[in-house]
Amino acid sequence: MALTTPVIVATYAEIALKGRNRQMFLRRLMNNMRHALVGEPVADILHVESRIIVRLDDPEAAPRVAETLRRIFGLQWVSPAVPIPRAEVDAEITADQAAGREPRLLTVGKVARELAAADRGDAAHFKVETRRSDRSIALTSPEISSIVGGEVWDELQLPARMHHPDLMVNVLVLKDDVLVFTAKGTAFGGLPAGVSGRVMVLLSGGIDSPVAAWLMMRRGVRPEFIHFYSGRSAEEAEAEKIEQLVKILGRYSPVPLNLWLVPVVSYESRAIGVITDAYDMVMFRRFMFLTAARLAYKRNCRGLVTGDSLGQVASQTLANLAAVAPDVTLPVLRPLVGMDKMEITAWSRKVGLFETSVLPYRDCCSIRSPKPILKARPQDLLRYSEQMQMDDAVYEALRAAVRITIPEAG
Repeated sequence: MALTTPVIVATYAEIALKGRNRQMFLRRLMNNMRHALVGEPVADILHVESRIIVRLDDPEAAPRVAETLRRIFGLQWVSPAVPIPRAEVDAEITADQAAGREPRLLTVGKVARELAAADRGDAAHFKVETRRSDRSIALTSPEISSIVGGEVWDELQLPARMHHPDLMVNVLVLKDDVLVFTAKGTAFGGLPAGVSGRVMVLLSGGIDSPVAAWLMMRRGVRPEFIHFYSGRSAEEAEAEKIEQLVKILGRYSPVPLNLWLVPVVSYESRAIGVITDAYDMVMFRRFMFLTAARLAYKRNCRGLVTGDSLGQVASQTLANLAAVAPDVTLPVLRPLVGMDKMEITAWSRKVGLFETSVLPYRDCCSIRSPKPILKARPQDLLRYSEQMQMDDAVYEALRAAVRITIPEAG
């Protein structure tokens, strides 16, 4: 028989720990999967014993669908599977028993052999693990594993190992099918998109803030993005790189994402002659925080997200982080705060952001004073804010803001 994989088995991890709220998380996860797979030949999506089964009308779509599912937060593993009709398996068992033979599970064993041979790689040992969602089958899980394990051993001549095997052959017994699968594509885990509410992400043109957004998306938030640019109109923003970063992040979102482009001319025109060079960077960051917070309230966002990493640059000392926005009541989430640049870069590469993040781009922060104060005091920033009429600068900036709705990258 030619092996095809018109079924994909997806597993989750953290959601299983959610107790009485588990069903809410599962509903959101499965809805996100349905949104992400719109246009694909999906026949059904079912929840079966801590697994989600995706049935396809076209087996040729399996690799593409599996890759899409790997980007759905909340899933831990994604495995294309070979289905064997349950009636066929039951008939084999009945025939063997009627003939006085031990059940041989010839069809299941043949599929397991072929899959194990294809996915063997450099494995030194293997294990067959059986789960029975439907227990009406005439064999127990250990019996099925033993029979199928013998077939795999005949094919590979590898020893079995019950703990931490290099190669796992999975057999899942359902009411209508027996599913056999080996290959497991690692997904990113986390929580389903949307379960944690909305946040406003301050997005620059560098490496850090896109990774911060992705990490928070993995915790179930739905992000909106705000980017500050030099110039008086969105046409002057030259924000193609920023839009591309949001498109890449959109691969991990079941819905299109919003990007807000905000000019900084209202800050710069008021800062001249008022803000000294030493305070320019921290005051500019204060302007960005206040503007983002005001927009966040309007957009029903429950927090701000930044790419700050403690001590990475002068504006991110502990004193400056504390001083910039003492009057912002929204929580400021800094998922990178304890990471170094190598760790952040590794995440950027892993999720597909790095190549775009390092493209040339003149970020607003890059034109600020190169020697900012290291220990700004909140009272000084509040005083400067009054002198330069910061509230008016924020209001004017938001009045000129432009929203762009960005679908995922192809």
